[in-house]
Order: sequence, then C-alpha cells, then structure tokens
Amino acid sequence: MASVVLNNVEKVYEGGVKTVHNFNLEVNDKEFVVLVGPSGCGKSTTLRMIAGLEEITSGDLLIDGAKMNDVPPKDRDIAMVFQNYALYPHMSVFENMAFGLELRKYPKDEIKRRVDEAARILGLTQYLDRKPKALSGGQRQRVALGRAIVRKPKVFLFDEPLSNLDAKMRVHTRTEISRLHKMLGSTMIYVTHDQVEAMTMADRIVVMKDGFIQQIDTPLNLYNHPANRFVAGFIGSPAMNFIEGALYKNGVLAFKDKSGKLEFQLPEHLAKKLEMHAGKEVTLGIRPEDIYDASQKRVATGVKGKLNLEVVEPMGNEIFLYFNLPSAADNGQFVARIDARQVPEVGTEFEFELNTEKVHFFDKQTEKALT
Repeated sequence: MASVVLNNVEKVYEGGVKTVHNFNLEVNDKEFVVLVGPSGCGKSTTLRMIAGLEEITSGDLLIDGAKMNDVPPKDRDIAMVFQNYALYPHMSVFENMAFGLELRKYPKDEIKRRVDEAARILGLTQYLDRKPKALSGGQRQRVALGRAIVRKPKVFLFDEPLSNLDAKMRVHTRTEISRLHKMLGSTMIYVTHDQVEAMTMADRIVVMKDGFIQQIDTPLNLYNHPANRFVAGFIGSPAMNFIEGALYKNGVLAFKDKSGKLEFQLPEHLAKKLEMHAGKEVTLGIRPEDIYDASQKRVATGVKGKLNLEVVEPMGNEIFLYFNLPSAADNGQFVARIDARQVPEVGTEFEFELNTEKVHFFDKQTEKALT
C-alpha cells in the first residue's frame, strides 16, 4: 500500500475559475480518509486530480514518495469506484471484474484466482455468471468494489459510491467498505457529501467549503472541537443550534442572547478562555442532544428556559423538538433532542435545560471557534 501527499495543490479552470485552493493533505499508509462537504466544494475535483482524471494546475501530488502530476492514470497504481458503478452491461459479473486484469495481460489462472477471491470476500460468488441488469443496486456496487479489489492497487479512491443506494443498503454497504478496509489493510480516500458516512467510516475527515480545507481531524475531534462555525454546523444531525448574543462581565463573565430569553453565567473553565472577549458580540453553539427536558434534572450546571413547542418529530428511540427562538440562526429555529419516554404536546410551553458545560462560542465576524 502507499501514502498520498498533496502539497499546495490547486485547480483552475478556463476563465480563471478556481475550484480548489492551496490543498495540503498527507494520507498515511493504510489510512481511511474522507473528504466531506456540500456540493460544489471541490472534493470530487480533488479526488479526480489524485486519480489523474483532472490536471493539477499547480502544486505536487506524491504517491509513495513519487511525483505523479504528469503520470497517466493507468500508471498511478490506483483503483477508483464511481457513483454510477460504470459496469459494462453486456459483460457478466466475472467479465466485469476481470476486464482490467485482462487489459494488463495477466495470466488466465491468476485472473480467475483474483476474481474468485474478491467474489468470496464480497459475497458475489453465486452471481458471477449474471449480467448487471439482473443485480440490485447494492450488488452492482459490490461488483464495482470487486473490480477495484482484484487490481490490488496501492490506493483506493471512492467518489460518492453510496449515493444511488436506498437508506438500508447505504448502511449495509458502508459497513462492508469499512470491513474491507480493515481486511485489506489498504489506503483509501473517500468522497461524500453525507457527514454520517464520514463520521462512521473515517480515520480522519477533511471538511471542505468553497474549495478550501476548513479542518482536518478525527471524527470525534471534529464533533467536539470544531474549528469554526461551518464545521460545527455541518458535522452532526440535527445540526448544532446557533444563537446570536454577546458576552458581558458583571463580576463574572456571562452570555445573553439578543432576544433576552437566554442568559447564563459561563462555567469557570470557559470564562478564563473568553475573558478577553467580554463586551463583544458572539455566536453561541449548542448541540440538540445537550438540551434536556428540565423535569429530568440531567445536569447541575444547566440554565433553564421556556419556549413554545412548534413541531415534534418522533424518531423511535428519541424525539426532535422544534421551537422558535428569535435570536437563533436558521430563521429562529431551535432544536432539542430528547429521549422518547415522554412526548410533549405541540403548542404547549416546554421547559428546557441547556448544558452550559457543552456550549461553543464563535467569533461573530471571522466565525472561528473561540473555545
């Protein structure tokens, strides 16, 4: 397997349109790295530059220490799995998986050995004689995976491979790819717009926006210590609540939202970090799971408030509650995530408790994390 290094890589199209800016990343040998971000953020373009399907405008791409900028795709020793499977409809599953090896003039017995091995790993042995049209979407995606596996490349690249599958099959195939990574001990770079895929599969995640890297970190560090407001809002479902307000000092450092409905003293460890920002406007961030039903008395450091309950979404083992808080971003929407033992009624006043130990603060202008 291999390491992949991108040094100051940029992509500029005709007319001066720059889609990837100063991209720096080192993917270690056997690591699973996921590029995630909204549509148009440059993640697929970056993957295609690694594959050699897009030309690198500036910067360097190294695979196993060798510069690859001008090396043709077929000579980079990588395998790519596409969103649309890209299977040959007139060929059987066996022929689709064997095609790349046949082009490289592998002996027939070696081709059969590799295809049979990949089919066994992916549970495709009984389908080797079928054509793609006789397979489900999940089975076709496994054939595309098998075609990559038989190559035994240095690096696997995945471009949103699960987006055409239904929800249940996405979860199943996601687990299969994670299992394959551990089994093969391979280097994998995976592109998705789905933050759940990124959180559950990656060793490290690269969060992108508008062609720029926002943060590179482990899934848990991204979730618990986002570098800026964009990362905080993108990672997590439902998304983090953002509330506009200001810090002020009256003996102790405290936060008050713009609507005057939420006010509390900061915990000591946060007050020490944020003392220099007293008197400044800030954005408070709080995840829905850190807002509780006040009657449950979950925390000793919480602040209580009351809001009118507008929407209830039962999710089985939990409930999403939607309120209107004028100082909240996203048109005043404020979301709590509570357990499902007691379902409150829409239209009633709900007393919530916000865990002040779990709050995040972001600079109003730069949107960078202050905590």
